[in-house]
Amino acid sequence: MKKETDRSGTRPSPLGPALARFARRLEDGGYRKSTTDQYLSIGRKFDSYVARRRIALAAMREDHIDAFLVEATAGRRLRERGRCVRILWRIPLLQLLEQLRNEGVVPAADVPVDVPGPGLAEYLAFLREHRGCCERTVQRQRRHVGQFLAHLQARTEDDLHRIKIEQVDRHLVQASRRLRRQSIGSVCASLRGFLGHLHMRGVLPSNLRPQVSTPHIYPLEGMPRAVAWSEVERALATVDRVSVLGCRDYAILMLIAYCGLRAGDVATLQLPDLDWHRDTIHVRRPKGKTTDAVPLIPVVGEALIAYLQRRTETPHAEVFLTEKAPVVPLAGPRISAMARKYLKRAGVKAARLGSHTLRHSFAVELLRRGHSLRAIGDVLGHDHPQSTFIYTKGAVEDLREVTLNVEEVLP
Repeated sequence: MKKETDRSGTRPSPLGPALARFARRLEDGGYRKSTTDQYLSIGRKFDSYVARRRIALAAMREDHIDAFLVEATAGRRLRERGRCVRILWRIPLLQLLEQLRNEGVVPAADVPVDVPGPGLAEYLAFLREHRGCCERTVQRQRRHVGQFLAHLQARTEDDLHRIKIEQVDRHLVQASRRLRRQSIGSVCASLRGFLGHLHMRGVLPSNLRPQVSTPHIYPLEGMPRAVAWSEVERALATVDRVSVLGCRDYAILMLIAYCGLRAGDVATLQLPDLDWHRDTIHVRRPKGKTTDAVPLIPVVGEALIAYLQRRTETPHAEVFLTEKAPVVPLAGPRISAMARKYLKRAGVKAARLGSHTLRHSFAVELLRRGHSLRAIGDVLGHDHPQSTFIYTKGAVEDLREVTLNVEEVLP
């Protein structure tokens, strides 16, 4: 059978320009040359399949990738390990398809928006457009209200007409078995807003919003997640700084333990934020949407330099990156999980371990050394002085020194 070719005598290459861009993206992502060559080889095989089957780019879907993988592994040599090959070959092809979609070459996949329950989509739009809520708040309300509607098994707006306060109470009782009081308060606030919105629209004949009571949260009722400073130092000592990964993790832990940064602050830290001439770190505070100047103390600066000297060359401006391809900036949750790993490795015992354990321990240690609450709050990036008051409860040993003996209390 004669092969289809163009006038130059070579097979047409529908994905040729895209594969060239794909190669540059793999290189920028920190992939090894051997991996890049393997991915491009798979891409060229898929390119030949697309040309042979005359698949238009505008009609390309994941189904075409699956059909290609079945055909490519049908031969005798790959038949026995075909499933393994299909899994491995699918990874670069899906990345290539995602690139084509991002570039607009291939239409975006029609992914249905999962909005569970009737009336929820309109309520979320109301929060965004009329209340001006941020996306983080909207998603939290979506989760809480969606779980409530799933509990009611509500499928149509007719089901919303029949909501009773007893149903709300049963849902909150079930939620209280797995959530803390602060989280229950957030659930109650979400349900109050949703029920009030339904009444405003005329869906609910009576306003159930005032009947949903929230648990009373007392100011400063909790305890800071602090541990003894000796345990913090022991956790830092467990980091193996021989590897690049160890240097990165040690620099992150030092920023949290000695500068009091949040995991989100560390994740958004960029190279221009390190002012070496003034020994200052310009910290973007995602929580307060501000930028603060934090002193760059020598031990932290040395840890940063040790990592930056071995850091992967990349166009990313963020300081801390993943070490395995694709090389991307580290996210806040991953930084907190990394801090929890080293605290557990050091044998630190606490109810909750994570990056906030180091941050709270730093604040309590500053208080024990005589620094004012105002100064501690400025370093931690607190907008209100009350946010810093809780750390006064963390200096347990200092509080024991001012307690009265039993003989002094009893008459």
